[in-house]
Amino acid sequence: MAARYLITGVAGTGKSTVAHQLHKRGYAAYDADSGFSYYVNKKTRQRVPHPKTPSLEWYAKHERIFDENVLQDLFQKHTGEQLFLASITANQSKYYPKFDKIFLLTANDKLLAHRLKSRTTSDFGKHPVDLHRVLSGRPDFDAELRAAGAIEIDSSKSIETVVGQILDHLNESL
Repeated sequence: MAARYLITGVAGTGKSTVAHQLHKRGYAAYDADSGFSYYVNKKTRQRVPHPKTPSLEWYAKHERIFDENVLQDLFQKHTGEQLFLASITANQSKYYPKFDKIFLLTANDKLLAHRLKSRTTSDFGKHPVDLHRVLSGRPDFDAELRAAGAIEIDSSKSIETVVGQILDHLNESL
């Protein structure tokens, strides 16, 4: 059965790990951090690199977005099959209607801080400004996704449990 699923959550909730595990199980699963999203200047919409030492002022002028052309290509490429996209971007709400289900990965602040500080796949979250933004923005982000009908998954559990819970929801009526 063809369907599209968004896996979202703040940094450190395990989106990339879930996408990797789904891919290993044979699903079309992508992590938007791997070429499907980038930072732009909010006014000019020009693509910009993420600085090694970001500031709150920099974030006030920039945001991470889906590469909309790549996203549309993914949708077309995987027509007729299940597609999982793991992401958190400023423009993702525009695409909520294009997903059959949205999964919100959640974890407590202590675990998020630990994961971000100890991660080896990305430096995002290690800088105090990034960590502050993740933790301070989590309550509003999670509330927005719950209001949008996202299925909440506690990502403090083992990766096998988290992926299993997501897959259990695929068999429910859309």
